[in-house]
Amino acid sequence: MRQIGGYGLIGIGAIFVMTTYLNIPLAIDKLWPFFLLIPAILFHVFFFMNPRPQRAGLLVPGGILLVYAPLFFFSQIFLDGDMSTVWPFFLLGPALGLTELYIFGGRKTGLLIPIGVLTAVALVFLVANLMSSQVGGILGLLLIVLGGYLVSRKKRDDFSL
Repeated sequence: MRQIGGYGLIGIGAIFVMTTYLNIPLAIDKLWPFFLLIPAILFHVFFFMNPRPQRAGLLVPGGILLVYAPLFFFSQIFLDGDMSTVWPFFLLGPALGLTELYIFGGRKTGLLIPIGVLTAVALVFLVANLMSSQVGGILGLLLIVLGGYLVSRKKRDDFSL
């Protein structure tokens, strides 16, 4: 464990030395998400070195950062830092972390509710953001009609849809 941290510090120190004394440019404005990816990977490594359901909580922050780091890389490289259309991925980060907790932490069914809600809301907003405003309006109308149908239909004793 100490060795992994030591190697990490040596690597980071070497990067700073190279940029300072060898005039190697460091595009920190584009590469800063790398510093989120490192702990994401380490959370997963620490769990899978000794996988026990009691330690599965490590996967929640690991899963969140594992979604956020590539999202920030994508945003920095392709969108010039503008996240106005891809912000729903912020909801998928916790959904992934909770999914990993569900899979490796004893499959507690109560976790499926927040996983499903976060994923569904993220996908709805992602589709709405990536499509034109007209499509978003049509999607909204469809959701209103579907919700109205579900609210107004008669209750059945067999609980079937």
